[in-house]
Amino acid sequence: MDAAALALVTASANSLVSLMTSEAWEQAKSGLAALFRRGRRGDVAVIEDELDESARELRLSLENGDQETQEELRQQWRGKLRRLILDDPELTGELRSLLEAWSSLTTDAASDPPTIHQIATARDHGRVYQQGTGTQNNY
Repeated sequence: MDAAALALVTASANSLVSLMTSEAWEQAKSGLAALFRRGRRGDVAVIEDELDESARELRLSLENGDQETQEELRQQWRGKLRRLILDDPELTGELRSLLEAWSSLTTDAASDPPTIHQIATARDHGRVYQQGTGTQNNY
């Protein structure tokens, strides 16, 4: 495998694992499953189950402060993608397109403004000052 294809596989695995905890996960998962379907690499239902299990593992590990699992999952999916491309090099272009689509998914999610919920209660002639974003002017 040449260096460019290996870099593509590595970047794709990194993006995939990053998307596992995002709102765009289902879209990313279906795109990858379609790629495995075209590559005729195993049972696609098994791949989808493995993706769901990886996402579940990642969420649990992050909740417990375990960063090791994230790296292990990156390596696991890097290996699966590497073997997919080795078996069918024509899928390289499709993987590149999928990575570009994933990049736009993360860019779109990052550009959304954050949602801020604030609750305050003032008692006994107290005052409450709250600010989510922007500039505060007190007159």
